[in-house]
Amino acid sequence: MLRGVGSSTGLIYICNPNNPTGSLTPRQDLEGFIRDLPPDVAVVVDEAYHHYVGKTSSYASFLDRSVEDDRVIVTRTLSAIYGLAGLRIGYGIVASKTAGRLSAVRLQSDINVIAARAAVAALTDPDHVRIRWQQNANDRQEFLNMANARMLRVIDSHTNFVMLKTGGHGQDVTQHFNQNGILLGPLVPSMPTYVRVSLGTPAEMKEFWRVWDLMPAQKMAM
Repeated sequence: MLRGVGSSTGLIYICNPNNPTGSLTPRQDLEGFIRDLPPDVAVVVDEAYHHYVGKTSSYASFLDRSVEDDRVIVTRTLSAIYGLAGLRIGYGIVASKTAGRLSAVRLQSDINVIAARAAVAALTDPDHVRIRWQQNANDRQEFLNMANARMLRVIDSHTNFVMLKTGGHGQDVTQHFNQNGILLGPLVPSMPTYVRVSLGTPAEMKEFWRVWDLMPAQKMAM
């Protein structure tokens, strides 16, 4: 990414944990990257999936351990672990100088009262986050168990979705699941043999693997 920065670059977007891979970028790598950027380039660090990350030395939120840099904008969403996707609400944390610049161009009515009240209720309910984190960790481990049983490879995920290596072309796999009433995430052009699988309820994941096992062998062939 650093090699791609030029005179026309004004802002860089980084999602950590990453979407769609679910992987982590080590904190020291991010800090080094930011230090090496030109002084007039801003950085958005999207921590939409922060709450799904377990204890690991390679990760630290930019809110829990901030950097003294006015260019850094940290964003969070309430669509993921809080389950408020339909309300389209989240928040950003920035230095006061940057907040003033952003406030000058913000919409006058960007959120509604219902969304705001739901957000406050969600943010003051840490027990919900803890329960959802544990449930997601269990669901993710069960998914890995099922993938391992079929000798399938996955990218190590720290989120509520998993990138699964199909062995064939992802488009064929996606089409097979669509025909059986299951929608998978959009394909990533640079990863044509992977599909992004969102973790659902036990019944939904049972159906996912049932449909997987129905897949013709040629669609899973290298």
